[in-house]
Amino acid sequence: MKIYISVFILVGLCSSVLAQSDTIVNPGSVDGIPYYEQLYKYRVNRSIDLSERQNAGFKSRQSDIAKFILTAIKNGKLNVYDDSLKRVQTVNETLISNTAVMADPYDSKKSYVTSEAVSFGGVNYTSIRNDNQGHPTSDAGWWEKSTDQTEYIGVDQILGLELREDVIFDKRRSRLFYDIQALGILAQKSGEDALNPRGYVLYKDFFNLVQAYSHSKNLAERDMVMWRNRYNPAENRLFTDAFKLRLFHGVISKVENPDDLDIVSIITRNGRSYREAIYARWEEELKMMEKEHNLWEY
Repeated sequence: MKIYISVFILVGLCSSVLAQSDTIVNPGSVDGIPYYEQLYKYRVNRSIDLSERQNAGFKSRQSDIAKFILTAIKNGKLNVYDDSLKRVQTVNETLISNTAVMADPYDSKKSYVTSEAVSFGGVNYTSIRNDNQGHPTSDAGWWEKSTDQTEYIGVDQILGLELREDVIFDKRRSRLFYDIQALGILAQKSGEDALNPRGYVLYKDFFNLVQAYSHSKNLAERDMVMWRNRYNPAENRLFTDAFKLRLFHGVISKVENPDDLDIVSIITRNGRSYREAIYARWEEELKMMEKEHNLWEY
């Protein structure tokens, strides 16, 4: 009897250890390479400019990756996280680019004069005539939308993606893997020149959503998640397949370091020019290629 009890306890302990998958593989990983198989690993951030010709396959009339992600966020199919990839952001926190001060609520019993502002349904309106009483804000003869409105990020403002990935050399299979962790939304606010990350979607969530759309009975939904080969439509692939096959161009902006600084910050804080920082980003790409070559020799 004691032997059976010992066996049951041993089985239970093994089950509990196996259940804690985060101690064996990264829970945010699609490939799921065990930690003990990783000879070498470092995290890399890349900036993917969707206006580049090499990235044109992600942006077409039939399928636009920026539009797909934006729509999925609005519909609640994708959660957006902050820079730590741990805290979930609200939809408004992610998509609102400029919050306007709301005017006093519209009162149908009040008489408004020219240029007096009111708010109705989250929109600001301005009276264009005197003695404006009882006329709804939808009446263009009495009201017009104010120029001071809350602005939301649109598809045209999403100019790029920030790809976060773990570069891993698997010592058992003796090859390098690119384990994508998240996709950042690089958008441009009104009046700004710089691209700022509005938030990040976990790549595993994005991967699962693309797979679900690719198996949809609706052909239009299947079409929404296709990377377009502009030279051979027979080679159109899913967005996720395009990432796996590295059919994109992304310039390295950050490599994992103890100070958690991007390459531009590291170079400029040492008194060197921004031009040198640009060259340093390309140099990191060459270092990665050399490192892979050295690991193969090892």
